[in-house]
Amino acid sequence: MRVKTLVRILTAGFVFLLSGLIYIQVIRHDTYRVMSEENRLRVTPLMAPRGAIHDRKGRVMVRDVLSFNASVTYNQIKDLDALKKVLCAVLDIPEDEIDERIKESRERRYSPVLVAADIGTKGAIQLEEIGSEYPGLLLEVSTKREYLNGKNSANILGYLGLINRSEFKRLRHYGYRLNDFVGRDGIEKKYDNYLRGIHGGKQVEADHLGREMSTLGYKEPVPGRDLYLTIDLDLQKFCDGLLKGKRGAIVAMDPATGAILAMASAPAYDPEIFIDRKRSGEIKTLLEDEEYPLINRAISGKYPLGSVFKVVVATGALETKKASPETSAVCNGVFKLGRATFHCWKAKGHGEQKMIDAIKNSCNVYFYRLGLILGVDDIANSAQKFGFGKLTGVDLPGEAAGIVPTRKWKKNRFNERWYKGETVSYSIGQGYLLVTPLQVARMISVFANNGYLVTPHLVKTIGSVSIDEYEKKSTGISARSLDTVKQGMRKCVNDRRGTGMKAKLDDVVVSGKTGTAQTSRGKSHGWFAGFAPLDNTKLTIVVFDEYGGKGGYYAAETGGKVFKEAARLGII
Repeated sequence: MRVKTLVRILTAGFVFLLSGLIYIQVIRHDTYRVMSEENRLRVTPLMAPRGAIHDRKGRVMVRDVLSFNASVTYNQIKDLDALKKVLCAVLDIPEDEIDERIKESRERRYSPVLVAADIGTKGAIQLEEIGSEYPGLLLEVSTKREYLNGKNSANILGYLGLINRSEFKRLRHYGYRLNDFVGRDGIEKKYDNYLRGIHGGKQVEADHLGREMSTLGYKEPVPGRDLYLTIDLDLQKFCDGLLKGKRGAIVAMDPATGAILAMASAPAYDPEIFIDRKRSGEIKTLLEDEEYPLINRAISGKYPLGSVFKVVVATGALETKKASPETSAVCNGVFKLGRATFHCWKAKGHGEQKMIDAIKNSCNVYFYRLGLILGVDDIANSAQKFGFGKLTGVDLPGEAAGIVPTRKWKKNRFNERWYKGETVSYSIGQGYLLVTPLQVARMISVFANNGYLVTPHLVKTIGSVSIDEYEKKSTGISARSLDTVKQGMRKCVNDRRGTGMKAKLDDVVVSGKTGTAQTSRGKSHGWFAGFAPLDNTKLTIVVFDEYGGKGGYYAAETGGKVFKEAARLGII
């Protein structure tokens, strides 16, 4: 009886062992085969460097430089506590941060997961020396983005950020990896597909300590394409310098082609903080900054235009034949409409004014009357001809369209009718009208290039392929109307009492228009928009001085400085 019982127990044991062997060798064969091979075979990614970004003369503005990263392969780790201690000691990284990275590697047990980026040459040497003692630790050679000019050009270039999990799930089939950096703003975002390149990799056979024994396969990474911008780095730095300590924007553009030679926005930020882990604490401060340095004011800020808009109203009146260059009005400093009183900026008035002198003197009363003659919808039609109320098409993300109000717009927005007093404000660029500095540069370029709306752009070459041909279309505005307004703009800068005389230069004829836009905060924005030279114009300049006061002061003077620097650089 005891023998039979023992036989049964042994038989059951053999059946159990046999079942286990069948389960492992047959049913789970593929799984354990993969695990065995992944323990012996290792695929190391070879990251493709991003393309560099150059200015119009080929000078490097952004590039990738050599970097060393520490990664771990969780499946190969023998002593987790010892590994964490050595990483904390060598790399000077808090243990909780190491724990977070190790946790990520646990979810991807057989693939290297980044623990610390850009550990420096000293850190790389130390890890290389002790790497064999800590299985699972891997030193990887990668690249790091370097912005050579700090805050200069930051709002154009943008910045990078690590890809998040939702983006990775969506983009993994396009070659993105979990540790990839992707463009978050500016040129880096708009042209990310061209800049990022195609990653490569190598498959190696490793021993039980994780050391490479032989290379079984190799795929060369393909670097991203270089971009060549229309930006002139010298002029860009000059414009950035003029805005130091202020809020505002400066745009310098070729009025014939739309090529942007400088686009400054202030305050600015340093793109390096988004890729340097040691400076990650600065990101929160940047995001909470009440001056909003991440906003590119040149394309995303929407502001009332003030008296610069008078050139649009004058053109509309001429084109509809509701006024002529000889149309006159007497300005005694005030204008009454019903019970409302509207003032000219000059308390005693300008006396009798015709159109050209009204532009030169920026006479409010003249344009109050002209705006009422033209009417709200014809003012809007003229504004739309100049590109207001719609995107310019610039090759940057985040552009705003602004607002060109009409009777219908107000009815739809507020369910209210339009009042004549609102037309009076509209005629001098106040009220509901909102524009971006880039839209103003595009508008003023219509006078400089004799009637065309250009497409502003920043990239002229991708790799070796030139894309510097962008659409321009005729506004249909007559040369006669444009010439009349241009005469007023020339006098605005070059006549002794012109409101823009601070922009005047001795050796270059500058034409332009100033603007002072009132705001709900009780402080005014200052504007200057102009072009030079008068004949065969090469450059359009717009200066926006946020809450800076009258446009005839800082904005006009700054515009003159930019034209002078452009002449020194041989641009005009």
